[in-house]
Order: sequence, then C-alpha cells, then structure tokens
Amino acid sequence: MRTYLVTLAVLASLQASAQIPYRIRPAVDVPVYGVSLGLVAVNGQLGDRLTSWTEAELQLLEPRNVPAWDAVALNRWNPSAGTRSDLGMFAAFGAAGLTVLANTPREQWVRDGAVLGSLWFQTNLSTLMLTDLVKNSVKRNRPFVYYDGAPLTDRMESDARKSFFSGHSSITACNAVFAAKIWTDMHPDSKLKPWVWTAAAALPAYVAWQRVEAGKHYPSDVLVGLAVGAAMGYLIPQLHLAR
Repeated sequence: MRTYLVTLAVLASLQASAQIPYRIRPAVDVPVYGVSLGLVAVNGQLGDRLTSWTEAELQLLEPRNVPAWDAVALNRWNPSAGTRSDLGMFAAFGAAGLTVLANTPREQWVRDGAVLGSLWFQTNLSTLMLTDLVKNSVKRNRPFVYYDGAPLTDRMESDARKSFFSGHSSITACNAVFAAKIWTDMHPDSKLKPWVWTAAAALPAYVAWQRVEAGKHYPSDVLVGLAVGAAMGYLIPQLHLAR
C-alpha cells in the first residue's frame, strides 16, 4: 500500500503536457449528471425500503442459494481485512485526486483544473449511484449474515442486504483506472505506462480480495464491482477526449 502511494506520487509529480486533452461535452455531461442526480432520489427511496433482520429470522437463514464459486466467502469475519480494504479504497481516491492536481497545467490552472475535477467527480458520482442502485434493487445477503461468528448487530443491519455488487471494489477501480487513464493521456510517450497500469490493476484487486477475506462480499460481488468501476474510470475520460 505504501509503495503504491509513493509510486503514484512520483509519477504524478512529473512534468505534464502543456495542455490537457479533454473538453467538457454537454452531450455527455448533461445526461450523466442528470441520471446520476436522479438516482440520488431513487436510491434514497429504495434504501428506505430495506428492512433489517430480526434475530429469529437470522436463525432460519441458510446459504442454500449461494453458488459453489461464491461459497469461499462463507464463514468469514475479519475486521482487519475490512480496515485494509477501507485504506486501499482511500488510497485509490487520493491517487486520483493527486493525479488531477499534479497534471493540471499551471498556465490554465482554473480552467483545466475545473475540467479534470469535473471528470473525476462525474466518474465517482456515476459509479456510486449505479452501485447503490444495484445494491438496493438486488438485496443480496452479505456472506457474514450466515456466520454465527460475526457480531449479531452487524448481521441484523439493513446494510447486510447490500452485498451485490461491491462498492469498495467499484470505487477503488474507478479511481485507480481514472488516475492511470489521465496520466497516460497526459504522458502518451512515457515508458512508464505499463507500470502505471499495473499499479491501477493491483490496488483494486487487493481491495477486492480483502472484501472477500472480511466476509463482506462474495467473489462475484467484487468481480462485477471491479468491472463496473474500471469501465467508468476509463470511459468518462475517454468520452471527453478532444477530437
């Protein structure tokens, strides 16, 4: 984790190109922001409908419908792994922010900083809203719900019904890929691009693994989260490239 942050700090501090290759595109931004902000209200309504478990209901639950490939997540409860996944997600968020700041040309700090900042905000907002929409709609039980070794209070919470798909994985992936995409677009001739993308893949994979270790998610949860987050982190900047 520490190595990842140091590496990103060094890469981000390198001289950026004289002009950012992105432009605000109303045809893209208006629908994305409109849908995302609309989902704020929708997710609020759906989230309010999620009910918590009673202790009697928990005693009757059995993971009968958990596919074999997801069963590895059962009978796990590891708060330390949960903390490590939190730190990994914050590291990716910080790396993306650092990339935005360090790669904003000083000549047009306000204008270009606003463009990159808008792309970053849009990427996180759309990823978060889509993640919450699926979570509140699918209502999949987290793995630890079936495990007596997990705290009863956690198992009874309504959040225990929000396993699919992993928000930690999607947010980490969207920020890590966003940072790598911005950096490589700003440094198209750099020989460091393979290392940048390796780091952008390694951190989300680590966070996803820790979410399974913590008993918070199934493998399918984190894999879908990684795919959705990576797609958002790449497509939002790509759609704003000046042509």
